Amino acid sequence: GIPKGCRFGFRPARTHTTASARARSVPGSMTSVKRPLEERPIITLDLLIATRENTKAIGFFVDDTVTNPGLGIPFYKTVLEGANYKEATWKDQACVRTSQIHWRDDHSVMWLERHMEMTQGFILMGKNPGLFVLGEPTHDREELDEKHRALPDPKTTKAYILPAGCGIIIKKGTWHDFPVSTGPPVSAFILNTEEVVEALASMPTAAPMNHGDCFKLRLSDHWDFTLHFPDPRPFVQKHGLVPGPVAQPLMGPEGYGFNMCRQEVKAGWGNGGKVFVVPVVNVEVFAPGCGGPGIQPHLQSVPELANKGWRDYGNRRGLQRLAQMFKDLGIPATAVVNSEAAKVDYVAKALKESGWEMGAHGLNNSSGNAKMTREEEEGHFKHCLDDLQASLGARPATWLTPGFSVTERTPQIAAASGIKAFMDYVDDDVPYDVVDSESGARMLCLPYCMETNDFSLVLTKNMDARQYAQTIEDHVRQLAKESGEERVVCLGMHTFVAGTPARVLALAEALGRLKALPGVRFATASQVHDLVRKGQK
Repeated sequence: GIPKGCRFGFRPARTHTTASARARSVPGSMTSVKRPLEERPIITLDLLIATRENTKAIGFFVDDTVTNPGLGIPFYKTVLEGANYKEATWKDQACVRTSQIHWRDDHSVMWLERHMEMTQGFILMGKNPGLFVLGEPTHDREELDEKHRALPDPKTTKAYILPAGCGIIIKKGTWHDFPVSTGPPVSAFILNTEEVVEALASMPTAAPMNHGDCFKLRLSDHWDFTLHFPDPRPFVQKHGLVPGPVAQPLMGPEGYGFNMCRQEVKAGWGNGGKVFVVPVVNVEVFAPGCGGPGIQPHLQSVPELANKGWRDYGNRRGLQRLAQMFKDLGIPATAVVNSEAAKVDYVAKALKESGWEMGAHGLNNSSGNAKMTREEEEGHFKHCLDDLQASLGARPATWLTPGFSVTERTPQIAAASGIKAFMDYVDDDVPYDVVDSESGARMLCLPYCMETNDFSLVLTKNMDARQYAQTIEDHVRQLAKESGEERVVCLGMHTFVAGTPARVLALAEALGRLKALPGVRFATASQVHDLVRKGQK
């Protein structure tokens, strides 16, 4: 069932495609509509900054450039006048008004309309841009039959970001929807006709129209897919099209991903343990020539040997050294493994002999999830988990995304992929569940502590081996003194940082002292998951 307190979001279709991936045709785009809406694929339009050049087929771009200058009016000696737009017309009665357009969470394109007897105009006022979905005219395309001349062509429909202070006068027959906010409110000066405005305002509810010069289609009646535009906020921020920062709730309304909500874990699951320490050994490889963490980052020559060799040392020697340390201490650990690393013979051998839990860490540490479509990310999860199962003999149920390079959909896809323990969040000392409000799938989040991570302590704070180990020990000791619910500390360590001789020596001593500390337990991620689930029954 659906857990209480979860927020519902728009349900995505099963497959997602970018406009650039549509190639030459869109399957089922103008066929008889048969599939239910929730089963139709989603096509996501690419975002373009509108310019005079890329809008020629759909309208007349308006900015501070005087078009066709040379009109001479003797009264205005200091004015550069441009000629009238020859094709611009507003039929019998022009209608001029202003609108302020606010943000909407739904990014689907539900309606498109066209006018054959006027050229509608939009001028953006103020400091904020607007988004326009515009499709090239189809009424005069000789290669189309009569039916398809009355429909927009998805291959020539695009999402344009019109900069603030600019405008567009759309040509007769251009398919369009009303402008959309790109985050902050956008104000528009609109040129229309009384006929069209009265027809739109007279509709009791939103419905298809064919009234005079207003021909409006509900796209779901004609297309066997749904059309979306991406969230424009990152785009306008990146390109400097807005004057200030734009609020972007990129990880869903609660901050835990699309359709995901947080649920607290009831205390008392630890069977007397107060602090559960989960050593998390990152086993990573990096794409050749793409760089990565460095011990001497100033070395930038290509090919680069020193930093690459330092990283490779981790898998060749550091991994085995850490495995022996944990074996000698009798402490369990979880390895989160790039699936490409597990294909290296000596890495796979060391992992199989370690006795650790095997978790997943993406394909490699050069390819994050951040720019993936849903379809690509689902394939990424499957590829990684399938390969790790083939290389190491078991399918992982623990996940850490490489470099925290996530999308809003990553937690939902992880849960749907069978992940039980999830370590992408760093915001607490206690475990908690994240639950898909749609499917009910849940994962246990084990906060991945940034304060005890070897990257944080060694590469960022430049601690020596003793300081690194002592900070970990102090962190756990303090938590063990505190009252209340059970705590979890994920000790993130990398084979090429924590696995060096000096750090292993200091770390082994600190972990040995913690092992003897009352209330402290060492465990794998899956062991903590099982304890929590058993305590919830």
